[in-house]
Amino acid sequence: MKIKLLILLLIMGLCYYNIALILSFERIYPEKIEMSFYCKIIKEKEEKDYYNKYVVKVIENKSIKNSKNTKLILYVKKDKELIPGDIIFVKGSFEKGEVSRNYKGFSYRNYLKQNKIYGIVYVEEIDKKFHVKDYNYFLFKIRNCFERKIDSLYEKDYSAFLKSLLIGNKSELSEDIMQDFKSANISHILAISGLHVSFILLGINFVLEKIIISKKIRNIFLLCFLILFLNLTGNSISCMRTCIMNFFIILCSVFYKKNNFYMSFILSLFFIIIINLYNIFSVGLWLSYAGTIGIVVTYDFWYRVIFRKKCHKSIALSLSAQIFIFPIVIYVFNCFSLTFFISNFIITIFIGYILAIGYISIFISFIFFPISKFLSYLEKTMIYIILKTANIVGRIPLSRIFVITPSFYLIMLYYVILFGFIIYFRIHKVHMLKIFLCKRLDYLKLLKSKIYNNKLLKKVVIISIILSLTSQVYKIDFNLKIHFVDVGQGDCTFITTPFGKRILIDGGEGNSDKYDYGEKVVFPYLLDRGIKRVDYVIVSHADSDHIGGLIYILENMKVENILIGLQPKTSTQLEKLIELANKKRINIMTLSKGDIKKIDKIINLEVLWPDKNNLIYENALNNNSLVFKLKYNNFSILFTGDIEEIAEKEIVLSELKSTIIKIAHHGSKTSSTEEFISNVNPRIALIGVGKKNSFGHPNNEIIERLEKSNIKIYRTDINGEISIIVNTKGIIKIKKHIE
Repeated sequence: MKIKLLILLLIMGLCYYNIALILSFERIYPEKIEMSFYCKIIKEKEEKDYYNKYVVKVIENKSIKNSKNTKLILYVKKDKELIPGDIIFVKGSFEKGEVSRNYKGFSYRNYLKQNKIYGIVYVEEIDKKFHVKDYNYFLFKIRNCFERKIDSLYEKDYSAFLKSLLIGNKSELSEDIMQDFKSANISHILAISGLHVSFILLGINFVLEKIIISKKIRNIFLLCFLILFLNLTGNSISCMRTCIMNFFIILCSVFYKKNNFYMSFILSLFFIIIINLYNIFSVGLWLSYAGTIGIVVTYDFWYRVIFRKKCHKSIALSLSAQIFIFPIVIYVFNCFSLTFFISNFIITIFIGYILAIGYISIFISFIFFPISKFLSYLEKTMIYIILKTANIVGRIPLSRIFVITPSFYLIMLYYVILFGFIIYFRIHKVHMLKIFLCKRLDYLKLLKSKIYNNKLLKKVVIISIILSLTSQVYKIDFNLKIHFVDVGQGDCTFITTPFGKRILIDGGEGNSDKYDYGEKVVFPYLLDRGIKRVDYVIVSHADSDHIGGLIYILENMKVENILIGLQPKTSTQLEKLIELANKKRINIMTLSKGDIKKIDKIINLEVLWPDKNNLIYENALNNNSLVFKLKYNNFSILFTGDIEEIAEKEIVLSELKSTIIKIAHHGSKTSSTEEFISNVNPRIALIGVGKKNSFGHPNNEIIERLEKSNIKIYRTDINGEISIIVNTKGIIKIKKHIE
């Protein structure tokens, strides 16, 4: 009774802690402030392009109440070298992490909350006071010692791979290797998992058996090691799960209790969630637990029943995990692989040996380095095979098949059918085995009879039908939907017409040397919106911040037509886009002033510029942008590209009046003259502009000009994505992604 009461009090205390933690994330630190404080470095640096990134714990901050012991991220100039244990005084500007800026976009703020980090400080002034040799310092020294040994034994790529595999440090892995592993669907091997912990526990237990007779004392050593290993490898969710589960297994052994897998599985999940409720939103948690339960409940089915022990165990193991994580993978990453069994089969052959030899070579290097060097040659051969496999398999066409984001109902339907089958198989195991193994007609008849009379199966069918119908229910309307997507310092608009035509106008910046908004933002955004085919891609002009992201869209998505304005000047990216369109046989239409393009029965596109008889050669790309008006009954929206004053003077005599205007050139002072805005006379202005951009966009004079005309302004740097819904009567509903 006392134990139950104690457990209840513990749970209540942890629940109270979680509620307090959630509230503290929003209440302790204001959104944007300048502050100075004392803090301690608790994690070694992570190198970025221009700064070093550190995680710190606040010691004292007089200006912010209740901030003691809160964790922050510091961005520090590279000329300052700090290590865990350093006590420093910091002055800088604080910001909470970036929230999601588009529909179903990534929220860095929520990611920080999963790690109990309250925000980011951009350091302006820093002063190191003194150093303490605490727990974090000793972890750093141990990790640093291991990393130095790995560097001394292996070349760069091999070293980076082993650091990720053995101690969970992925920071040195090249972007190419990360992409290869992702494409080959084997990214999971870079995470510390049950396989890693099992190998280490076996090795340590083998050594302890030789020197310690008492099993209980050995187990206590193993429990202490698990805590150390978890902290040493960075406390990832997958590592936390396997360490906690092993902790319970060993604890049961210490107290002579029988271990129950499902109990340790549930307790580990409960523990991970209760220490931080935001872990519920961790993709790592979803994948780790779904994969584990998949292996436990379906491995025997694949290995003993379907393949009848004729396949390598790794194939059955991989299939068991993949079938359970499949909905999560396509929901989060919008892609799946049909070649995963090739890479997983090869990986599983070598991964055990790589782990074993990797750990052994490092430990032996402390005693006799030449033996470790010899082992490293064998290790490098296997790592080369792994890296080459990832590279080759990742380039096979079927290795990455992109799909739209499934609805919640379809995911539930998948798991209902899957668990329904598993439960049915276990209840009627004998008959199912006879059917799978013998495939005789009389057993098939028996199965048919049992299916027809089985209550469980009937329930599964009914639930499946309900979920299927629910997933297909949608509101049929004749609304025009305009989504002004946040692509930083660029433009992108996605439109769905009342009759279902999909229009994509520009795609943001797209450059292999920079952040490709086409790949990282626009393509995932379209898949999240349920779009796999675009009817019209409209190119406003050939500047990279408009056309660049469209290259990736054309490479990976079905596009029917491309509309582009008449251009007196080309660019490398425009030439690449046209070449790609011709290769994919996409219809290209060049438009100029006076053209009218009928998109569907009630949507027209009227082109106002460029004029083929009056092209502008001053800043030709911007000033010959495609300017057009999209009309729907008594509603219209004017798209202006990046035209400047010289082009606006030529267009001003046209019929410009529109309900909404997309402000030209991101609100630059070279555009949006008073006369031009007056002629358009819009109710709403949209400005596509990046946060803290170096151009000073939008210009204050332009903002004042719009406000003076009582025009409602929406900006992507402030509001994120701006969604506009227009009904048949022209009534507009506007939703800002960031309120």
